[in-house]
Amino acid sequence: MDERSLSRRQRERLRHRQEILEVALDLFSERGYHNVSMEEIARKAEFSVGTLYTFFHNKEELYKAMVLEKAEEFHNTLIKSLSISGNEYKKIKTFVDSLINVFMKNLKFVRIYLTETRGIPFKLKAGLDEKIKAQYEDILRKLADIFSAGIGNNIFKRIDPYLLAVALDGITSSFLVQYLEHPDEHPFDADLILSIFFDQVYEGGLNS
Repeated sequence: MDERSLSRRQRERLRHRQEILEVALDLFSERGYHNVSMEEIARKAEFSVGTLYTFFHNKEELYKAMVLEKAEEFHNTLIKSLSISGNEYKKIKTFVDSLINVFMKNLKFVRIYLTETRGIPFKLKAGLDEKIKAQYEDILRKLADIFSAGIGNNIFKRIDPYLLAVALDGITSSFLVQYLEHPDEHPFDADLILSIFFDQVYEGGLNS
């Protein structure tokens, strides 16, 4: 949405909505989704409860909006990283760097999503799963396209490109999840992840 096309009142409402979501994220991260009420969110955001309900009909709807907006942010960041110029190795390194960065930038949200989503109502969870799985699959397919191009350019070994995408995502996600459990205990970066991964699939024929 281009905010420049909105009226002043619409921009203000959009800003207030974002403030509410940020407050909800803070409260959920501090106390857990099930231990926070709409009244508490309204109070901390400095809105009346009635005003809060003009933005979100209930806490489940607020949570869904928060998750979907963050998921869209992740998706847009990662898709952009796969669209840079350069050889396929550079694109994949940029992707891993971007995934690590967006994960670290949104640690509060990631913790909430991983710990709380299973406990929300089934119908809501099904709606979230459908949208997020579609975005995840879109990223895997685009990553697979890059591996396929790299195979064609003799940069990578001839392995199913989609499985290479799944494997790289799996390794990176495992590193990130262990960081949640043991922050800073086992430091890593994109270079370490790629050195482990490409030891098996890299042919070394980089094209500039």
